[in-house]
Amino acid sequence: MIQLPWNNPWTWILGMVGVDFCYYWVHRWGHEVNIIWAAHQTHHSSEDYNLTTALRQSCLLKYISWMFYLPMALCVPPSIFLVHNQFSLLYQFWIHTETIKSIGPLEWILNSPGHHRAHHGRNRQYIDKNFGGTLIIFDRLFGTFEAEKEEVVYGLVHPLDSWGPIHSQICHLQYMMKTFIDTSGIGNKLSVIFKGPGWSPGKPRLGLIEDIPMVSAPMPKFEGPMLPTWMNVYIWVHFGLLIVGYDVLAHRDQSMNAFSVVCYILYIIYCLEVFGALFDARMMASYMELFRCLCFIIVCKAGSPTIGMSLTFTSLVYWIYIGSAILWGYLTFNQYTTKFKKAL
Repeated sequence: MIQLPWNNPWTWILGMVGVDFCYYWVHRWGHEVNIIWAAHQTHHSSEDYNLTTALRQSCLLKYISWMFYLPMALCVPPSIFLVHNQFSLLYQFWIHTETIKSIGPLEWILNSPGHHRAHHGRNRQYIDKNFGGTLIIFDRLFGTFEAEKEEVVYGLVHPLDSWGPIHSQICHLQYMMKTFIDTSGIGNKLSVIFKGPGWSPGKPRLGLIEDIPMVSAPMPKFEGPMLPTWMNVYIWVHFGLLIVGYDVLAHRDQSMNAFSVVCYILYIIYCLEVFGALFDARMMASYMELFRCLCFIIVCKAGSPTIGMSLTFTSLVYWIYIGSAILWGYLTFNQYTTKFKKAL
């Protein structure tokens, strides 16, 4: 190990360049190795491009990406690595925008909103380009740079057809598993995992660019079924309540036992999946929502038998869930009886 002084400016410069160099390879492998793409594709699944796209992240990628930064531990102090890693993350958040068209001459050195817009495109010329985090110099050095010229069509080559958050996280893993089972030969099976997402037997490691569908803006986006206004308002109200619940967990998790924290997190994930089911108008959505409301009511009543007897915010939320459970109980019963009559 080399012990570089933390207070030397050159150590900070090395840390910045090192973080971006490692990020370039994390990101590039995330597009060129199928098993890593299975995690990273979640970030690319949005057909819109704005600051919320930056927050659309995989829950799996962090278990892989840390390995690419290990060489920095040989010489860069951890504090410097952490500072630059966080600055890189913050910088990349702000380049997810269509508002800024160009940053002038800095486009030669820095990753810009325009460069990153191209990276998020599914136009043929933008596939697997512009992997840099803060800097764009490594893309220029390694031949993966592409300037934004044609209007970008955002999203995956094969767009998602569901609002379900779990589906967006694991859909490519499911596709990989099916392809792995259907592919013959150990070598080919390993290639399904470790070669590019566009690979198939007889093709180059990254597949053929000709297999990428030709697209040009504007392209229709996935909208899902049209829901009544009251349903949209209902989902957004409950999503707001869920954010409040998440904030409660963030402030109280240290005082809760591990089992309670896990149950709390699983409930939050289930809520998000139910909202996706409602937006998708899935057959089981009403049953899922009724079950969600009943779970909340039962847990609240068990934890505080006097809830609902005062004018506190918690009691208000409790009564909102009571009303929601009655609503979905009626809708579920109506759906069940209608289906039963059709069966007769």
